[in-house]
Amino acid sequence: MNYEIVTLEEKIVAGISARTNNTSPDMGAVIGGLWNRFYQQGVYTSIPGKANEKALGIYTDYAGDEKADYTAMVACEVTEEPQGGAYTVYRVPAGRYAKFVIHGDMVQAVGAAWQEIWRMDLPRRFQCDFEEYQDDSMENAEIHIYVGLTDCEPDAVQSRCGILCSQCGYREQMDCAGCIRIQKPFWGDRCPVKACCEEKGHAHCGQCQEFPCDLLKGMAYDEQQGDGGKRIEQCRCWRK
Repeated sequence: MNYEIVTLEEKIVAGISARTNNTSPDMGAVIGGLWNRFYQQGVYTSIPGKANEKALGIYTDYAGDEKADYTAMVACEVTEEPQGGAYTVYRVPAGRYAKFVIHGDMVQAVGAAWQEIWRMDLPRRFQCDFEEYQDDSMENAEIHIYVGLTDCEPDAVQSRCGILCSQCGYREQMDCAGCIRIQKPFWGDRCPVKACCEEKGHAHCGQCQEFPCDLLKGMAYDEQQGDGGKRIEQCRCWRK
């Protein structure tokens, strides 16, 4: 599933919330109940100072485990915090997010997208993820899903060894898409680090129990082609 890396500013949101988890038998009812209250019981129309007309489904306060409890929130962005305590108020943190654009049934398309996102090897922050509904169409909606990422360099996901493709002089010169997306390096030889990582089923070397191994160290500290260990530190950052 395709996505782009975006940097967002902080958002103030107001709405209603509840606690649940993805393995709870009533999870659907809890989140569905929030949406029902939000629209059918007039919560949306009563929120003052809306920044726009978009609705947000927000997920916060979880420990990075799909089975852990989290706070689910249905809200809209506001220009300032409402007074009086009638709403749950939250500040969506600024930072890096993976942005997915989804089209289709408002419920089924979002559910299918989240199932795939949970299987992806993203450097997730597990602080705040959210859905932004661009319209109110039920059958052909456009939904933007934002998944919070760590502060590791986004281009790290393009390599097995941790090299940052955005800083590689060969990227545009050789039209290289990064070793994760190509079978053979542009120079034509087999890369032993890429081959080893993929044979073990890892997305990058930082996932290996032998990290950092002698093979990776030899490449990272090579006098001619090495980077002084920067790629090792990138894998370590991504590993977190």
